[in-house]
Amino acid sequence: MALQVDMVVVHCSDSTWGDAAVIDQWHKERKWKGIGYHGVILNGLRTSHGEYDPTIDGLLESGRPLDEIGAHCKGYNSRSVGICMIGRDHFTESQHEALVRNLMDLLRHFKLDPDAVYGHYELDDHKTCPNMDMDLIREKLWEMWA
Repeated sequence: MALQVDMVVVHCSDSTWGDAAVIDQWHKERKWKGIGYHGVILNGLRTSHGEYDPTIDGLLESGRPLDEIGAHCKGYNSRSVGICMIGRDHFTESQHEALVRNLMDLLRHFKLDPDAVYGHYELDDHKTCPNMDMDLIREKLWEMWA
């Protein structure tokens, strides 16, 4: 059964390192089915003690399949796709570029416009995630939309 997606929610990992496999492990430790996000955008640091790897900075890794309900935004999971940026409040240029590309792909796939993109904090007053100005992200998406 296909999800009836009408929004994309952007998150951050609240960690300085990680990847989809690490988040999958973290979420399983919380007794979840597995990774709750549909995609994860890396920042070049897979482990807490690893060296920066520019070849994976901005890499989009798959999480939960797009046809499965995510576990990323209470009250909105059944109608949204969740994308997680590795980081807390600083993201690389490569990550920003990958985010915008991925959001454009998702908007086209689900036949949505840029106003369907939200930061987690816009849907939950108790969150600051993804710690970026979502108005600027939507503005950039609208510029590319034409």
